[in-house]
Amino acid sequence: MAAVKPALDRSAWFRRFARNVALWLVPSAVAWLVLTPFYNVFLTKSTENLVRLTEGPAVTRLQVKDTHYFVVTRTDLPTSRGFLSSVRVTDTHFPLIMTLAFFLAVPAVSWRRRLENLGWASLISIFFHILSLLLWVKFVYVGNPQVRELEAYSSLQVNGWGLAKHLADLPFKFAMPLLLWSAFYIRQLLPTQR
Repeated sequence: MAAVKPALDRSAWFRRFARNVALWLVPSAVAWLVLTPFYNVFLTKSTENLVRLTEGPAVTRLQVKDTHYFVVTRTDLPTSRGFLSSVRVTDTHFPLIMTLAFFLAVPAVSWRRRLENLGWASLISIFFHILSLLLWVKFVYVGNPQVRELEAYSSLQVNGWGLAKHLADLPFKFAMPLLLWSAFYIRQLLPTQR
């Protein structure tokens, strides 16, 4: 990665970056809003496939409901309302708005490089979103007495799935845009070694 251009000192770089982030927030939000219905379907199917790989026999079914949610059902467990729980998929990936804005706002980097880095960050984010939704489904399962009885979860598994879900859903989800941005661009801001 190229160092900050000599004509742009660190304070000027940060000012331009902050201005650019503010300018990119609205276009990033619009792009996210337009793509969200399609992305929710993709995440639902991908999460269902991953959950079904972790169980035997494969009984989990996830279905999109009202664009922003999916419902969790099991073929081996009928429920009175037709599903065990619903999960708001959109809540998992709304920090993508900040990821887009951060990666597009970087000054003194070519557009080709910005888009390449954004592509890699997006790919990492997709895997994180699928993992996060897997943890949501497992959290639903360990919180349901009928499923706990069928699966015979230990108290360690119950607490482990709960902790993992909460960590992915709160601190990691909100830190992800900054962590990804830092992974690609922090070397530009560190003092150069002589």
